[in-house]
Amino acid sequence: MNARRVLLFSAAFLCMTVQVLPAQSVAFERAATLQHGINLSGWFASSSDLSAQHIENFTNATDLKTIHAMGFDFVRLGISPDLIERHGQTAPAHPEVLAQLDHAVVEALDNHLEVMLCVFPNDEYKHNLATERGVDDYVQLWRILSAHFAPQNHDRIFYELMNEPEVPDPYRWMGIQARAVEAIRQIDPYHTIVATAANYSSLGDLLQLEPVRDANVIYNFHFYEPYPFTHQGASWGADNWIYYKNIPYPATPATLADQMKNVPGDLARYELYLYGADGWNREGIAARISFAAAWARERHVPLICNEFGAYRETAPPASRARWIHDVRSALEANHIGWAMWDYRGNFGIVTRTDTEITPDDATLKALGLNADAKPVPLPAPSQSGQ
Repeated sequence: MNARRVLLFSAAFLCMTVQVLPAQSVAFERAATLQHGINLSGWFASSSDLSAQHIENFTNATDLKTIHAMGFDFVRLGISPDLIERHGQTAPAHPEVLAQLDHAVVEALDNHLEVMLCVFPNDEYKHNLATERGVDDYVQLWRILSAHFAPQNHDRIFYELMNEPEVPDPYRWMGIQARAVEAIRQIDPYHTIVATAANYSSLGDLLQLEPVRDANVIYNFHFYEPYPFTHQGASWGADNWIYYKNIPYPATPATLADQMKNVPGDLARYELYLYGADGWNREGIAARISFAAAWARERHVPLICNEFGAYRETAPPASRARWIHDVRSALEANHIGWAMWDYRGNFGIVTRTDTEITPDDATLKALGLNADAKPVPLPAPSQSGQ
């Protein structure tokens, strides 16, 4: 290579570096603001009632103030696609919902909480991603959302592309995700995008993911392992979860002997035995999460874990607190920000009635947050729905 070609090549490389590194630096800087998060499930998604009155009352400014007082620094807010996009139309499906979403975002920001906006579809919507029409609708959804939020706070509002896409082919999902990123960047070059892996965004799914061609992106994964503990008693998901009750953490086959006697079915008993035999303890969790940290380090990308939690209806409270502590500690040891699932649901951190919010001290302590948070009175629910 002659000297002129070397100089041209060097200049081109420097230009490319100037273009890429600042955006990547922005992603790392913004990821550093997402350290202790909570999921706001059931507000703008994952509810049979998404009426204006439900949205106004389900979560409000008092909740957001309480979340900040407990020690959280960001919220993850799911949005049902049906509220935003209608097939074949370029205008928002429900402008009044976007106005309510704006209000929710402003309330969160005013309470010193960053906001991760996440497309949060039902299973039917995700399964439609197997069709071109489904993918087109999804891309159009992000055109609407990014056009709406493009003028708003670039540093504190994040675009999460989809919650647990359930697309089984990781290569197909990577192509769909790339299309969404391209559509957003045609409209909004500034907001940081949060990308995810195929299927259920698990650690194993993350390890099969390759980054998109955009530097201003944070990657995320979810961590609920081991499911016989975190989802014990759950009536959804695997058929055997419903049989598991009072399952401790950590556990060995010996400490699970009595529980296994009460579990019907050979396969269910075997899977419970495997939980006890697989080394699920503080060291085992730390070793597993180190794989996520290595994935991000090798690809030079920021990483968060924006869902982890255990079913509080059935899991023994002390074991649940230990598991939450061990996962949180492992994430923090690897410099991975996190968001617990969730605020007030059956994996929640508070008990909320129409009149009061009562924080769970043991869970807050396990998260390393403000375990002295006091019950907070709520104002009377609004009847307007406006």
